[in-house]
Amino acid sequence: MRRSLAPVLRALRPWFVGWFAFQAVVAAVGWLTARRQNEGDESSTSIRRVLTHSGLELRPRNPALSRLRVDMAMSGAEIDLTGLPRSDQGIDLTLRVLMGGAAVRVPPDWRVWWRFRGVGGMGGDGVVQRTHDEHAADLRIHAVVVLGGVGVEAG
Repeated sequence: MRRSLAPVLRALRPWFVGWFAFQAVVAAVGWLTARRQNEGDESSTSIRRVLTHSGLELRPRNPALSRLRVDMAMSGAEIDLTGLPRSDQGIDLTLRVLMGGAAVRVPPDWRVWWRFRGVGGMGGDGVVQRTHDEHAADLRIHAVVVLGGVGVEAG
């Protein structure tokens, strides 16, 4: 039996090596891009994160937060906005997701507007107050997703 597996394993070895090399290149490019593109921290008024092959837990705490942007490939994000008070001008959240997912948690009394483009899905948990008036929303989500999903839930 061992001798019959050897030719198959030798034939598959270049594919495995190629796949792991591709994953390593994507991770390295993502890491270098994140070093150049990431802005702000949880106390900033504008935050941007770029990530690949990893996860992100973000809990902004600045009441003057106006903009969040998360670009991710083959990764996931959890964005918790429950610690923020309602903003007069609202918060803009831009999500660009490739083969990943994001969970956005908002206070139960916030009105949320979203525009979704791509292949995947987006939805609320049934408690989130979805509005169709972009300007009246407390959170505006602009999502572009390829093979992933975005969930909005009240926290």
